Amino acid sequence: MPLLQHLFFITVYCSLALLAVLIGPSYIPNLQAGGAMLLGLWIFLAGAVLHEIITRRSNEEESSAKIETLHHNQAVLRDRISWTRREIKGISEAFEAAGKSSKLSDEQNIINDALSEVNLLKTLMPRLTDPFLGLFDDETNIIQQEIHKEEVERQTPSAPKSDFLDDFRNESKRKKNEAKTHDTLQVSVLSDLGETEVLSIVRQSLRDDRIDMFLQPVVTLPQRKRKFYECFSRLRTSNGQVIEPGQYVSIATRAGLITAIDNMLLFRCVQIIRKILRSGEDISFFVNLSSHTLKDHDFFDDFVEFIRGNIELAPHLIIEVGQQEFLGLKASELLSLERLMGLGCRLSLDRMTSLDMDLKALASGRVRFLKLEGWLFAQDQNETQKLLEKIRGLPIELVVEKIETEEALVQVLDQDVAYGQGYLFGEPRPAKP
Repeated sequence: MPLLQHLFFITVYCSLALLAVLIGPSYIPNLQAGGAMLLGLWIFLAGAVLHEIITRRSNEEESSAKIETLHHNQAVLRDRISWTRREIKGISEAFEAAGKSSKLSDEQNIINDALSEVNLLKTLMPRLTDPFLGLFDDETNIIQQEIHKEEVERQTPSAPKSDFLDDFRNESKRKKNEAKTHDTLQVSVLSDLGETEVLSIVRQSLRDDRIDMFLQPVVTLPQRKRKFYECFSRLRTSNGQVIEPGQYVSIATRAGLITAIDNMLLFRCVQIIRKILRSGEDISFFVNLSSHTLKDHDFFDDFVEFIRGNIELAPHLIIEVGQQEFLGLKASELLSLERLMGLGCRLSLDRMTSLDMDLKALASGRVRFLKLEGWLFAQDQNETQKLLEKIRGLPIELVVEKIETEEALVQVLDQDVAYGQGYLFGEPRPAKP
């Protein structure tokens, strides 16, 4: 019942009770002041009881109407779910029928790949639909953001489509446009953002699927031939600017969002490996995972099963973990990594802070790459020599990263180092779809 109706009823019976007290003795013979008070009280109580009865009936009617509406909506949703299930079942049967056709071997592979990727995406959905990501914002705000996004896309000139590794393969084109590209990347990177602003961009990027993958080459030394690529994530704003991992990793980690970012990066790397395999190239990819992702047993178990069912992907996937994070993993988390390595994936340790390691134990634990920053590699030549001697004879390769000048490269070439990485050989560039 509306508030005005409540006020109206209260005003009526209070007024009647007051009138009975004030003017009752004048119109009713033998009615004394005390009797008038009792009459007024009786009128007030009768009005209050009547008010309660009317209010209760009104509330019951409103509740009944709401319940009927909920029942109706439930029936509509049940029908929609049943319809969706029938559609999915029909599509699944069509896929299976197509997969059994001997005339469609290529199409069968594509269908199987798509189905396995869809199954992997199912494990991402609980993380990407977490209310903390802001996926349930006010509908008006979402519509306004989508309109703004469409306007930006219309105003942005579309780039010609090409293979996602074109920029890396075409060395002459890369050198010709190197300065221009570097300036463009500098302009497009956001900086000096507050924690609240960065967290907002992280949530929006996850919700609107604006997590881009950048690739940086890892080359053989001294030939400088590209052998691997390392995958980096970049979060893109609605106007096309990006923020780099150094700006958002710690903030996303504290907010519990880093696992969702890692999962999406890993999924996109899988898609690129599939494309590489179809092209016949032999390229592997380093994918850096946080300790939070390694501790997500549900996702990691699902990913192990995914790799088991797509075993051809395993030799091209190198899981990269920070040295300190690796040393801090529990036995169950190491076992999960061991299962993945047992399928053919390889393990790399980066963000090294110490050269004092039990390399034989690392080798037995399926570690196949160690990444050292140039400053750490050149800091203590004696320690470096000891490390190189220990590595000889072990199935572990050394990668010196963050090589940015020819002078730094000369120091590395004086040692027996298999691979190098840094801006000297190529900066991270977006992987084109």
